[in-house]
Amino acid sequence: MKDRSRGFTLIELLIVVLVVGILAATAIANYSALQKRAREASVKTNMHVFQVATEDYGVRYSSVYPTDASQAVALMTQGGSVFYNPFTKQTGSNQAWADQPTWARPLTSGSTVAGLVAYGDSVGTKYQIVGRGSSGDLPLILTSGQ
Repeated sequence: MKDRSRGFTLIELLIVVLVVGILAATAIANYSALQKRAREASVKTNMHVFQVATEDYGVRYSSVYPTDASQAVALMTQGGSVFYNPFTKQTGSNQAWADQPTWARPLTSGSTVAGLVAYGDSVGTKYQIVGRGSSGDLPLILTSGQ
């Protein structure tokens, strides 16, 4: 009696490897897009945190908003919290946030650093906050209620 053990043929193995490769390529592309969207959502969260700190400053100082972004950042970092750029993981001026010295409507970040949050004010009476995504400024601009 002949005992013939059958295994997989070379063609069957190649087809399985090809299918697994196609699935892996699709998954990696989707994962990369998901990471990009998550980082841009973090920039929007940073913008909102900046807005809350700016409004807090306005409450503390009789409806006068910060004239420099560092004044709002000082309120955000009380208690040991850190304001960082979700793309680069950097902190500090011109890495995670920037002050726009001139008032323009609408405000632009004026930077090529992805993840940067820019703050612009009109002599303490109005403000705008804009964030930079991976390929340009985000379409969301936060402004004062005044």
